[in-house]
Amino acid sequence: MSTTRTARFVQNTLSTALYQLTAMVMGFITPRLMILYYGSEINGLIVSVTEFLTYFKMLEAGLAASVNVALYEPLARHDHQAISGIASAARLFYNAAGWMFTGLTVAFTIAYPFFVPVRDLNGLPVSHLSVMVLILAMGLSGMLEFFTMARYRVLIAADQRTYVVSLASMSSLMLSTALIVVLPYLGMDVIVVRLAASLTILVLLSRYARKHYPYVDPHAPPNRAALSTRWDALSVELTNVFQQGAGAILGTVVTRDAGLLSVYGVYHMVTVGLWGILKMGTTGINSIFGNLLVSGRKTAFQRAYRDFECLYYMLVSILFGAAAVLIVPFVTLYTHGVTDAANYDAPLLGMLIIAEAVTNHAKMPMDLMITTSGKFREVRSHCFWQIALTVVCGTGLGLLLMPYGTMRALCGIVAGVCVGNLARTVFQLRFIPKEVTGIAWQKTAWRITRMFVTTVLIAAPCLLLVDPPQRFFSWAMYGVMLVLYASAVTLAVTWLFDRKALRSLLERLTFMLRHIGR
Repeated sequence: MSTTRTARFVQNTLSTALYQLTAMVMGFITPRLMILYYGSEINGLIVSVTEFLTYFKMLEAGLAASVNVALYEPLARHDHQAISGIASAARLFYNAAGWMFTGLTVAFTIAYPFFVPVRDLNGLPVSHLSVMVLILAMGLSGMLEFFTMARYRVLIAADQRTYVVSLASMSSLMLSTALIVVLPYLGMDVIVVRLAASLTILVLLSRYARKHYPYVDPHAPPNRAALSTRWDALSVELTNVFQQGAGAILGTVVTRDAGLLSVYGVYHMVTVGLWGILKMGTTGINSIFGNLLVSGRKTAFQRAYRDFECLYYMLVSILFGAAAVLIVPFVTLYTHGVTDAANYDAPLLGMLIIAEAVTNHAKMPMDLMITTSGKFREVRSHCFWQIALTVVCGTGLGLLLMPYGTMRALCGIVAGVCVGNLARTVFQLRFIPKEVTGIAWQKTAWRITRMFVTTVLIAAPCLLLVDPPQRFFSWAMYGVMLVLYASAVTLAVTWLFDRKALRSLLERLTFMLRHIGR
């Protein structure tokens, strides 16, 4: 790894770490306030609507991935004319995607209140008009981002300056969360609270881009051909986002129970927070791998990917092995004092949500290589089959278990999501090692298997032998000891079965630490 790439990677990683830690803290604050001040069903509504809006926002995702891939080479060559052509095409496509997002949001706003009944904290029905206005308030930030910051964000990310995006996003998140904390105390309606949070879109990225990329002409003749993979990239990104929100989306359709969706949202919030920790080491990694690929440094690329894959699966084992033990007592403590009808004591749902996360992260390193290499068209069938299996298995199990209660139906849905994740992992194993990394698929398959086994080895003894803590302080102390135990188990297993990769990884981490201050 060169000094320049190392410095950029360290900057990106540290800034992303700050943002993800901020997002975790803010993410834990917001749902509890919504539940306490407005009730579980309002929070469930927000959880459900957020997932749908996130899915609509993926109109931009395929474009973002396509722009990133297209920009790697001209940025490396400092070809200002080519960069301007791609930026101009991106501006036009983002505007079109923004209008599509607006149309979908409006249509969803009209339909949703007639499908899912919602009651307030006092058990009184919330009017359809109020629900519609709330959904529009939540969707406003997405609409504004399409027309303002999105095109600058991808340019900055492609140039390995993700730290700028992270710091701007952190500032916006802190401001919006501050509004969500303060306004309920002032007795503001939930619509006002969400609208104020949506209006915290910053212009920092546009100012930064204009200052550091003055040569980019967003109105230059657009190079549409450079973004020809956008629809193929869109299929990949839509699949990834659908899988992450499938529990809430299918849960909304099958159960139509806003209170239950709040329960799901609180448990899912934990795995989202852990995904944020993993993002600390993956944000900006695409541009580094992309730079190695376009420069033809195959050996360096393979070694870097092997080290990354080893580290990623180790972190998944540690984080989710510990989370399997800690998630239920955390949710119990987190929702202490909630007096509405929602039941947050759901151990089976907690374990299934952990399983959903682990099966999803099994394929994440390979997903990153698809984005890096730009091979979106080749994996469209993988995406189709993953979504099909998730919808069929999730909906089928949900409807089958519905007579036994909405909670069991939701558990069936989450189990169906796990099936889709596992299927996609198998598809990726058949494609990525052969077409992108050039590394034997058996090595990746063995690391994935070891990740599953290690996670169980960490969690099972603690679940069977240790009583859950009853206070937040004891929970935190127990969590620290559990993470240390999980780290020891994971290091021992990796040392026994993947020693060469672990040594290479330690050398790389040591090198990066030496260059933090340079």
